[in-house]
Amino acid sequence: MGIRFRVNAAISFIAVIFLLVTAFILIDDRRQSINEEIEAGTRVTVQLLESVALSRFPLMEGADPVEGLAGFLRRAGRVRANEIRLYDQSGVLVYESPPSDYKQGLWAPAWFSHLMSPGDRNFQLNLPFGSIVITPDSSRSVLDAWDELKRFGLILLIFFVSLNVAIFGLLGRAMRPLKGILAGMSLLEKGDLSIRLPEYKSPEFDAIGHTFNRMAATLHDALAQNARLALVAQQSSDAILIVDLEGKVSFWNPSAERLFGFSSEEILGQSVDRIVPHIGLAQHVAVQERVSTSQKIEQYESQRLKKNGEVVDVEVSVAPLVDPETKQLMGQISVLRDMTDYKSRISAEMELQQNKRLTQIIQEKLEEERKSIARELHDEMGQNLTAIKTIGTAIANRDSDEESITRQNALTIVEVTSRIYDMVHSIIRELRPSALDHLGLEDAIFELCERHRRANSDLDLKLDFDGGLNGYDEYVNITVYRVIQECLTNAAKHAGASCVSITVSNLLVESNLARIEIKVQDDGKGLDVDLSESRRFGLLGMRERVQAFSGDIQIESDPGTGTLITADMTVKLDSDKD
Repeated sequence: MGIRFRVNAAISFIAVIFLLVTAFILIDDRRQSINEEIEAGTRVTVQLLESVALSRFPLMEGADPVEGLAGFLRRAGRVRANEIRLYDQSGVLVYESPPSDYKQGLWAPAWFSHLMSPGDRNFQLNLPFGSIVITPDSSRSVLDAWDELKRFGLILLIFFVSLNVAIFGLLGRAMRPLKGILAGMSLLEKGDLSIRLPEYKSPEFDAIGHTFNRMAATLHDALAQNARLALVAQQSSDAILIVDLEGKVSFWNPSAERLFGFSSEEILGQSVDRIVPHIGLAQHVAVQERVSTSQKIEQYESQRLKKNGEVVDVEVSVAPLVDPETKQLMGQISVLRDMTDYKSRISAEMELQQNKRLTQIIQEKLEEERKSIARELHDEMGQNLTAIKTIGTAIANRDSDEESITRQNALTIVEVTSRIYDMVHSIIRELRPSALDHLGLEDAIFELCERHRRANSDLDLKLDFDGGLNGYDEYVNITVYRVIQECLTNAAKHAGASCVSITVSNLLVESNLARIEIKVQDDGKGLDVDLSESRRFGLLGMRERVQAFSGDIQIESDPGTGTLITADMTVKLDSDKD
């Protein structure tokens, strides 16, 4: 059992003894009070009845004194805590006092009544015309004492519970630092010399904490001074090796083992030339000569040989190892860092940048081709269709006969030509939205949304711009436009959405750099693994366009819960536009 429970139990035991003694004193005092109260009340009652019965009723002529006294007793009721019974000369009960109305029906427990009651003692007053029997009744006083004892017991119980809870909590709070001290001692035992205890509010615990910290600091300084260099060498992620004046390896850390594949047993005492490729020997010899003159050479790129014969790219730093007392050269310390991953990462990043640039060039060329095709369709086919429509209208107008086959054929030609003309203009809008060239990006997006509203009458489409979008070049505009166009097409045709919300935000990052965020939320059936190839191609095209501007696309969707597509791209402002 912990000290916290032992102290709490001791205090609780003392509190119980105190409460029992207090209860005994109160009960004994109350018992004496009840006894004195009953005796005093009985004496008063006896004196009163004796005075009234002997001095008043016998003097009344022609009146029955027994009935007169009985009438007096009925009017008087109970006298103090006494029961009064009146008997005539023949011993017949003439009057008995009524029961007390005070706390009627309530009684103290029998054991408590027996403990507190002074005892039943009858007083008989003999009269010339009968007798009066007075019986003291202490049950009401005992009941009052019982009620008081219950209230006092409840107060004592609350006090006892509160005392225990308070003491238990205070002891727990006061002894809480012991856990930290024990944990610190346990860590110190395991060899963790860096552990330190905090400051404590209690002066006793604070003194223990300061003593512990001083002891730990002394041990730590004593051991760290000897082990620091060894730990640095052993735990370094770089390969560290020491070469003596004869060019033999005298130290070889674990990172060197991992990098070159030689264990310490295999390489210690061997020439360092074992890890130098033939092509790099001249450079290695030149570095050694410079270091032998106490020169330090840092971070030059070279190559080294692994145990399996593989050549690895490394970054080498070499420094002279000098005896601190004699200042004589003892050897050389070499630190080698594997550059394979770094060079691979740099190569991958360059390739990624080239791919992004290539993708951007492809998209730019593609848009130029679309623009050229749209122009050709508009200039050549549009004019030809207009000419055909004009010729058909002229032929139809020459023939006044409504039923003429020539007129009907001409009108058919005009009708078909009109449909082809509308189709060509629709293709032109898909290839190259003319609004981008004449109205600007915001108006082009608005016109795109209006076309989708007209094409899908049941679609609730909301568009919101946060910041101006008319300050970018042609390729940024077409990228934003195509992303929104593809999202709207997916939501209307594939997702079966009834509500689409589009938000385009423009945040200025620097004076000539901005961040454009496009969010398209629909309530359609969501994306799943069974995407059609056409839809996969559309999403891939969007991602490639956005990545060309150092951005990315995030798709959040579950089947049946709709889709949120977020495109985030960083672009440069077109200085030629406002």
